[in-house]
Amino acid sequence: MSRLLKLVALFLGRFKVDKKMNMKNLAVFDFDHTIIDDNSDTAVLQLINRTKIPNELKKLYKADGWTAYMQGIFKVLYENNIQQPDIDNLIKNIPEVQGMSNLIRELHDNMNYDVIIISDSNTHFIQIWLEMNNLQGKILKVFSNPAQFDDAGLLCIKMYHVQDVCALSTKNLCKGMIMENFVKEQHSNNTIYERIIYIGDGENDICPILRLNEKGIACVRNKYRCLVLVNKILNGESIDKKEKDQKQDYSLKSQVCIWENGYEILNYLKNNLK
Repeated sequence: MSRLLKLVALFLGRFKVDKKMNMKNLAVFDFDHTIIDDNSDTAVLQLINRTKIPNELKKLYKADGWTAYMQGIFKVLYENNIQQPDIDNLIKNIPEVQGMSNLIRELHDNMNYDVIIISDSNTHFIQIWLEMNNLQGKILKVFSNPAQFDDAGLLCIKMYHVQDVCALSTKNLCKGMIMENFVKEQHSNNTIYERIIYIGDGENDICPILRLNEKGIACVRNKYRCLVLVNKILNGESIDKKEKDQKQDYSLKSQVCIWENGYEILNYLKNNLK
């Protein structure tokens, strides 16, 4: 190769060709009481007489958190010969919140949304429910506490992560952190989200909602805990942090959609985002 060609190759090598950015929207869903009309963890208690749950296990939640408590519940189910088909069938038959499957399909198929789930349930419950309802192909990613049955038939669950940064979240799951990290990862892979909507119902949904910008939409289920907190913030009131006796003022930047079913969310999006 001539010296001139080498110089040209060296010059061109200093410049990377930018890939075209993929402009999309993002819909983030909670699972329990948002997509499904129940709490998938507590629903499994239907499979056993609650008198068989030892008192020390009932105290475990306060001491070690929800994930440790649910591992104890799964062990009790196992010890009482409640097997994987029993658990799976119960989860698969939990009804959806009215209109949620339709909402997810519309967002994915017709409205240029990536759809993800961030939930304090567990990956096994979420995946088998999505498969049962033919939604697995509409969900880009599920973030939840990892869970699987071991060789003996015991459902084993682990914390998604351990965090002490966010005072609004439990130690095993900060939904706001997960959402922001996902958005950053997608940006590095050339996908930019022009708008983020968050759909949830509970106290642990307030953290990601507070991280939405002015284009974002907080879709909050009516008559549930998240709406109580949102109203406090909108009224200028402080809300409790996870540490005892600590309160803090927060501000909400996004729009708020109050809903009772998936059709109401879809109508809100279609009527307000033209």
